[in-house]
Formats: sequence, structure tokens, C-alpha cells
Amino acid sequence: RRAVARPLFQSSVLIRVKALRSRAERQEMVARTVDQASRVMQHEQKDLIFRAKNKAEERDQPPNGEVKPDSSKWRSRKQLHLVRKIFHALAGIGMASVYQYVLTREQTLWIFGALFATLGTGEWVRLKYPNNVVSKLAMVIMQTLARTYEMKHMSGMIYFVTGVLICVGFYPKKVAVLSILFLAIGDPAASTCGIQWGSLGPKFSNGKSLIGFLGGLMSCAITTAIFYYSETGPSMSLLLVSLLGGLSGGITELLCGRVVEGSGGPIDIDDNLAVPVGSGLLFYLSLLQLFPSFL
Repeated sequence: RRAVARPLFQSSVLIRVKALRSRAERQEMVARTVDQASRVMQHEQKDLIFRAKNKAEERDQPPNGEVKPDSSKWRSRKQLHLVRKIFHALAGIGMASVYQYVLTREQTLWIFGALFATLGTGEWVRLKYPNNVVSKLAMVIMQTLARTYEMKHMSGMIYFVTGVLICVGFYPKKVAVLSILFLAIGDPAASTCGIQWGSLGPKFSNGKSLIGFLGGLMSCAITTAIFYYSETGPSMSLLLVSLLGGLSGGITELLCGRVVEGSGGPIDIDDNLAVPVGSGLLFYLSLLQLFPSFL
């Protein structure tokens, strides 16, 4: 009996040991699977966060979802935007002042034409040969003043000078000077008002806001009033002409702009070119019909 019972006992022990091993292996396999799944989910979550941050940085605004970029980076981007607008305003005011007080039309066309040729050649070299030393130096400078999409496309300064040349060449001097000032003052004012307080009012389908539009309109109207005040003094005509200037600049700024990631337009033209040319045309036609003495 002992001889028969011993192997039976040993076999039952082995079966129990194998069952315990298989159960432990299954538990270990389940734990391993859960661990792998959690690692995959963590990796995917990190990837989503990284993409959301990159997308928000490219648009120069914080995302609307739960993932938010670092506040210090967002503040630095707002500071860069302010630097760009200040440079934008100073450049436009400087060009308008030079044409108004220093140079004739022919001299202005020659000098600004040479500036356009220089900038155009530099931009062609930068885009054609990005690994060139000069191109790399230009990229370092542009990181402070250019928008993100301009790093791989023609910079706004080319459109800026082109718009100035068209205004000087085709419009009467007063209209040309004011159209340049609409770009230099009205466009930054509209952008600043839209960024700071645009969320307080309705927005248009192109991403621009009513408050931004009103800010641009008011700044262009005030600029027009200051420009003509020394000649006409306070009058109803000056008030109406100032309103026409504000509408010309505000409407053009609202309707024009490069379409980037669904925002901009509906007229897909760089605002550095569209604002002076478009606002100058509207203002010139308005004065020609209503107030020709202001030309």
C-alpha cells in the first residue's frame, strides 16, 4: 500500500505545484500586460501634450483645451508681438515722415526702390540657400521680428515696402502719407485691441474681432484728424473726413490678411501690402467724390 500510495501522493503534489505555477504565471502575465498598457497610454498622453503645445506656439496663442503652455513662454510671445508692432509702427511713421517733409516723389521712389531691391535680394538668398552664413544670420534676426510662418516664406517687410512704393507712385501725396500711417498706426492698434480685449465682444469668421476693428477705425480716424488739423482747423468737414479715413483703414484691415491655419482673409493678401494700398484707394475715391479740397 505504501508503495502504491507514495507515487499517487507525489503525482498529486506535482499537479498542485504546476497549478500554482500556472496561476502565478497568469497573474504575472496579466500584471505585465497592464504595465505595458499603462506605459503606452502615458506615452500617447505625453505625445498629445507635446503636439498641443507645439500647435499653440505656432499660432502664438494658448490652446483652448486643458493643456496650457507655460505662462512665462506665453508672456515672452506677447512681448515679441509688442516688439514687432513697435518696429512696424516706427518704420511706417519714419517712411511717411521722410516722404512728407524731406523727399520729393521721385527721390522717394528711387530710395525706397533701392531698399526694395536690397531686401528682395536678401530674401531670395535666404529662401534659396538656407544653409548660407548670411541666411543663418538673417534667420537669427528674424526670430525676433518675424512671425512663425515668415521663417519659410517671404517676410512681411517686402510687402511693407511694396505697399509704400505703390502708394507713393499712384496716390496724391496727402493720401499716400495717410495710407502709410494707416498701416503704421491703425494695423498695430487693431491687432493690440483684438488680442487684449477681443474676447469681450463678437468675433468674425476670419478670426478678427469687433473690438479690434473698432480700435483700428478709431486710430485711423484720429490720425487723419491730426494730419489735417493744422490746415483746416476744427470743422465739420474735418470730422467727416476723419471718419472716412477711419472707415477706409478699419475696413481694409478687417477684410485683408494672409490666411494662416484657417485664420485671416477673406482677401488672402498680406496686410502689409493690402492695408496701405486698399485703404489709400478707398480714402482717395471718397475724397474725390465728397471732399476734393482735402486732396
